[in-house]
Amino acid sequence: MRVEWVKAGLVVVALVSALATGAGAEEMVSPAAAEKGVRGLANAGLGVVVELPKTIYYDTLQDGPLYGLTVGALEGLSWGIARTLVGIYEVVTFPFPAPEGYRPILTPAYPYQPGKTDVAD
Repeated sequence: MRVEWVKAGLVVVALVSALATGAGAEEMVSPAAAEKGVRGLANAGLGVVVELPKTIYYDTLQDGPLYGLTVGALEGLSWGIARTLVGIYEVVTFPFPAPEGYRPILTPAYPYQPGKTDVAD
């Protein structure tokens, strides 16, 4: 089942790349656009896998183990789903500067970076 998702993701990336290069053949994809695509792949692939234990960890440190294992688990699952969906959005739209300047939608930008996840400014 997981292999089909990876194949589908690669097909989407290939199609978007083909559309982007066809629309502006004289312009190369900017480094910021490439970073957005890589960030999107990382977020889509690792969203729930990393966010769930990471949020449990940070909530446990801040509010104790009972809170971390209950509320932190639910919060981590919701942030993981959000990060996965944001990652899919970033992969599909990586050639376009949306949001302005290719800024990340979530902070930290990658799921494996330290810190609790939140919406970027």
